Amino acid sequence: MPRLVVLTGPIAAGKTVAAEALMRRAACRGLTVVLLDVDDVAAMVGPPGAAAAGLWFAVHEAHGALVGQWVRADVDLVVAVGPIYTVEERAALVAHLPDAVTPVYVVIDAPVSLTLARALADPSRELSRNPEFHLAAHARFRALLPSIPRDLLLDTSTANVENIARAVETTLGL
Repeated sequence: MPRLVVLTGPIAAGKTVAAEALMRRAACRGLTVVLLDVDDVAAMVGPPGAAAAGLWFAVHEAHGALVGQWVRADVDLVVAVGPIYTVEERAALVAHLPDAVTPVYVVIDAPVSLTLARALADPSRELSRNPEFHLAAHARFRALLPSIPRDLLLDTSTANVENIARAVETTLGL
């Protein structure tokens, strides 16, 4: 049974970059890694988009189904990425997991001043470049942070992605 790590945190904190570094490092060791991002599932919804169409929770459910399917496959590591903050979002993620799988939760954090600057500097980002949306999303994360489970809490304002990937590997016992 593969290991499952869940990387969560605010917009532009570095979750995807950290997941890609973890995937690269694990692949160099000959491990098979599957990376599943909530945002990629949301991108499957055509205009006006998942959130505007009232489908954001359905995105979490579809993401959870994909994670569950990959955990049952012959892979070594499944990395789930996204804003998985609430009890309901976590329940959607784990609903399809075998009983033997216990996710390792990693919170990737960064101050809003840094995340907003990152988002504004990245022309491929859409809604997260809107300061009002970004600040509201970050405030939601901050409000929910005390209730988000975590086996590891890392801050990309003080740690680079390679160190984060290494810390996650250590926590996973890889």
